[in-house]
Amino acid sequence: MTSSPRPIVPAFQRELDPLLLLPVRLFIACLLADMRWCDDVAVQGVLRLSERRFDPHVERLRAAGYVEARTEGRRVRLRLTRLGLDRLTEHVIALDRVAATAAELVTVQRAALRPPDNL
Repeated sequence: MTSSPRPIVPAFQRELDPLLLLPVRLFIACLLADMRWCDDVAVQGVLRLSERRFDPHVERLRAAGYVEARTEGRRVRLRLTRLGLDRLTEHVIALDRVAATAAELVTVQRAALRPPDNL
């Protein structure tokens, strides 16, 4: 019995960052992409999330080293790290390739559905 060959994984699939696949984490990273300190409530407000829904995502990004957090009195400030910016950039480039490939596949499939012009 021979095993079937394993499918080749496209490069962009390997480059997608699993941590940034959730849109909320992707958007948090995008909002912090200028690498300046920002109030967490400002980012949370833009995303229209409750603190309870926002905090776990920030904590996952922080634990991975993508985001830094510092407390200033009662305020919490967030900043994307160099690692976070690098991973965000790679992820967005890979997403662009995914979208381009999907558009190409849809175009080919739609063309196959069109009736011939000579009818």
